[in-house]
Amino acid sequence: MTDAVTETLRQLDQLRTRLSRGELYQRLPQKVGELIDNLPHEKRTPVPVLKDNKAALAQIKSLRLQIKQKKLTAISDDEIDFLLAHLAATDLLVRDKGVYFLFNDILQARLLSAAQIKRIFHRLLDPNMLYRHILETKSNAIFLRSFSVMILSGILYVDRMHYHTLQTADLEEVSLKISAYMAMETDGRGYIGTRGWAHAYSHVGNVLDELTESTSLNRANKLFYLTVLLARYQRLESPLIFGEDHRLALAIANLVNKNKFYADYFLLLLQAWQRELMIMRPQENEGFWNCWYNRNRLLQALIIRGDLPQKIQDFLMQIVDVF
Repeated sequence: MTDAVTETLRQLDQLRTRLSRGELYQRLPQKVGELIDNLPHEKRTPVPVLKDNKAALAQIKSLRLQIKQKKLTAISDDEIDFLLAHLAATDLLVRDKGVYFLFNDILQARLLSAAQIKRIFHRLLDPNMLYRHILETKSNAIFLRSFSVMILSGILYVDRMHYHTLQTADLEEVSLKISAYMAMETDGRGYIGTRGWAHAYSHVGNVLDELTESTSLNRANKLFYLTVLLARYQRLESPLIFGEDHRLALAIANLVNKNKFYADYFLLLLQAWQRELMIMRPQENEGFWNCWYNRNRLLQALIIRGDLPQKIQDFLMQIVDVF
């Protein structure tokens, strides 16, 4: 983990603590925005490429067949390590069609012990997986980061529904680390050439839904990750054009429909975003217009849902002519 990543986590943790103490509320979006605006851009470094695709596919195929035939009753720690390592694969058949599908099979079949759930949980939150090369320019490292987020959402789901091994402190750790992930992740690519899905912000939506469903995670944490999501989204210069708008609109709707408190706060965020837009001057660069149309797509996706609290729906309809 680089010094910049460590410092980002520290500053976000401080902001979350201040929010929990009631020291920040309406000023939180400004503080988070300033943090994101001041993130450094690190020098691009080589990303190792896994070269065992054929052997990996054979092992994945064997494990899936054993699960299908109900011949497998447990997964070894070595097999778990193998699968987690291959989330970094640039071959879509290994990473996406392989490891991801196999993990779904494993979770559905309940083949993991509670100890393994906890072990995988901590591995996925390890900065060497979740934040690898995150402050550099676009690279193949996006696959490991993004699919770590995706598998994390599956672990959170099965734990909430079946295992019940993760404690409140664990969920608070996820809340902070996924907030840091959103703050730093600028690679919004969806489907990448012959290498398949990256889709980081769709995967983020899955994790946020799990945190929203948690009854042990407090309001401050939920307000915090909502704030970071909006602050990053309005600054994201990478176009989100592979359905991320609808996935994130769902995550937002799931939270604001939980309680009037979240709805009121989200409306404040939208109003602040609108005020900034009204004083903004168009810039003749690609990043500006990607931000502009990312906003359009998200707000349209929110309107189309039709299930938001009425005051939010009314506000969106008032500003529809602006976008």
